[in-house]
Amino acid sequence: MEDMAHDASGSASPKPGDIALQQASRPYSPGRGKLRVFISYSRDDLEFADQLDAALNAYGFECVIDRHGISGGEDWKRRLGNLISEADTVVFVLTPTSARSEICTWEAQESERLGKRILPVIQRSLEGASPPPRLRERIYLFFGKRILPVIQRSLEGASPPPQLRERNYIFFYNDPKAAPGAGFGTGLAKLIAALNTDVDWLREHTRYLQRATEWDRGGRPANRLLSGGDIADAKDWAARRPKSAPEPTTIHLDFIRASEEEAEARSSAQRKQLEAMAAAQAEREKAQAERETALHEAQEALKQAADAQRKWARISQAQRDTALHKAHEALKQAADAQRKRARIRNIAFVVVSIFAVLAGLLGLLSQQQRKVAEEQREVAEAERGQADRILARATNIIGELQTDLNSNTKKEVFALFQAGAEHGDAISMRNLAISYHNGFGVAQDEAKAREWYEKSAHKGEARAMALLGTFYENGQGVPQDYAKARDWYERAADKGDAFATTNLGRLYAIGLGGAEDYAKARELYEKAADKGDAVAMFNLGALYHKTQDYAKAREWFEKAADKGDARAMTNLGKLYANGDGVTQDYAKARELYEKAADKGDAVAMFNLGALYANGDGVTQDDAKGREWFKKAADKGDASAKANLEQLSIREAFGAGRYAEALQLQEALAAKVEAAEIKRDGQYGKDTAQALNEVTWYALFARDFTKALAVAERAHAFIPDDHRFEISRAHALMFLERGEESKALYLAHKGKLISEQDGQRLWERVIAEDFAEFRKVGLTHPMMAEIEKELGVSP
Repeated sequence: MEDMAHDASGSASPKPGDIALQQASRPYSPGRGKLRVFISYSRDDLEFADQLDAALNAYGFECVIDRHGISGGEDWKRRLGNLISEADTVVFVLTPTSARSEICTWEAQESERLGKRILPVIQRSLEGASPPPRLRERIYLFFGKRILPVIQRSLEGASPPPQLRERNYIFFYNDPKAAPGAGFGTGLAKLIAALNTDVDWLREHTRYLQRATEWDRGGRPANRLLSGGDIADAKDWAARRPKSAPEPTTIHLDFIRASEEEAEARSSAQRKQLEAMAAAQAEREKAQAERETALHEAQEALKQAADAQRKWARISQAQRDTALHKAHEALKQAADAQRKRARIRNIAFVVVSIFAVLAGLLGLLSQQQRKVAEEQREVAEAERGQADRILARATNIIGELQTDLNSNTKKEVFALFQAGAEHGDAISMRNLAISYHNGFGVAQDEAKAREWYEKSAHKGEARAMALLGTFYENGQGVPQDYAKARDWYERAADKGDAFATTNLGRLYAIGLGGAEDYAKARELYEKAADKGDAVAMFNLGALYHKTQDYAKAREWFEKAADKGDARAMTNLGKLYANGDGVTQDYAKARELYEKAADKGDAVAMFNLGALYANGDGVTQDDAKGREWFKKAADKGDASAKANLEQLSIREAFGAGRYAEALQLQEALAAKVEAAEIKRDGQYGKDTAQALNEVTWYALFARDFTKALAVAERAHAFIPDDHRFEISRAHALMFLERGEESKALYLAHKGKLISEQDGQRLWERVIAEDFAEFRKVGLTHPMMAEIEKELGVSP
């Protein structure tokens, strides 16, 4: 059983911005990459900063504004530095208090260090105060680079910094002499125009800075550098810097240069490797030829030696015959008496010698036989041990390959495991249990599987203990018992089994069989990760993500991904898609999703479909989106099936088939409602959102009565969500219930409305809805009146 990450449940309707820890969240919203603006301000100017934040958000910018106080002992520089690093532009609200603030001064210094475009906003009189030194330098250094001072009130006689005196100011108040008719609206328009200049180049500035910073902080490892076409893109980006944009920083240039050098080194190393391989092949061919020559020469030498031996044997025999004949003749000439005595002595001596030699030979032979027998016994024992090890490895390999074997081979493997188990082999017992568990070569039988797991575990087999723990955890072949599961995991973990250690950590993380304990879970995951367990690495990433430590989460997801864990690749991609702890980078997200999808991960397939359907980092392509959603749906992903339906609805709506789109959305809303009731026991946000979509399509289909009824039902589910009230106001207007409609339209002027892609002003949402109605000829005289009352233009 593989470990499961925490909070893996998902809603029936995808919600961008969420991230499930096993299952990556569902990015299916029309949000595009927005320009990120960091607002630097003094706490005394919070009201103006909030107004600026709301206004810029309403116009499609993503504002980052720090509303946390600075507490003692807090590493606030790291927190604020990360926010500035992830921003594309810094707007500095310049007032007497911010000019004297050490924190604001530091923010200006950090912005300059990171090469950020800075726009000083003079919100009120400086009262004789000077801007922070770094900001003054910035104004001077980048005077021709759109440093635009914005004035909200009169400077009351104070002189601006010398470098700003000759500039054309952006006034946020009506100055009869300098800027008659100016005000917040006209000043904001000019500021927005400045922010919208060189947007794409600045986004890349931020993205490359983020990657370069990660590379630098991580010790500048080669695996975090750019590669392939990305290097050429980065060089092109640096070369086409607009005149009004900030210079790439030193770390930018170091990062690009190091990437290029590493690519050249890799290319050189590959060339050298190919050359070495070619040289080695030539050496092997030369050695082979030399071996063949030596073999031929050795064979010739053996043949010559054999001939010489035969000749020598013949010569030696002739010499021996001659010597014997001569000796025989000499003996005949000896005296008879002497010959007899000598013969008797010689015979006796020879007999005694023969017996002595025979005794010695028999003793030596016996000793040699004992020595050989001992050596044979040692060899036999060593061979038996080696055979046992080979058998254990072979059974493990066969066990891992069982799923790929045909049915007849599985039966043969089962018989092999059965024979080994009956002879007391613990690994065979465990593999026999796996066969019963999965029905490999035998009918599936969880009771038999548990029986053999227990026998193997009692012989000390760690993995059998771990798998027995999964049986108790999941209630397979035994009543579900988390305490026993924990006990078996602990026994296996004590023997160093990483799989069991990871599963034990998960029980602590989600509080099964005991109290929830993240610290203990993290400790166990780290032990398993030290043994190379990819699931433990993934779960560490999930654990850190749950506590919003995105840097640590990314670190562990990267380690698990490097070991081939597809879920880690998907969640790592989601961090880049959401911009959690990194600069938002859809290209990097897509790259990671594609790697995970190649490994069969359904969530990655879904997220690729969402990128293409939404046009996030790619050209919007419904056909591609449908292709990836279909792949995910084929793997059982319920959300992918829902989004396939959403694509059909969108296609019908885009083709002007509004009644068809309404019908399809009503069917989808019914499914969402049923799923939410099944999951949560009641209606909720998912159902309300799906019903709001029904209202929208009903308006275009001119079924205003249905639109009102459905909007009121959605509003009843979530009374505090103002989006549903806008839908009700639309329906009431087209039903000619003017007073009720007008009262709703004006009820929440100036309030921010939360939507999937951020917050927008109430009146801006209404104006955009009216624009969509007009595109298809759906108009009402009251629309112009409402726009005038709300102060928005059509």
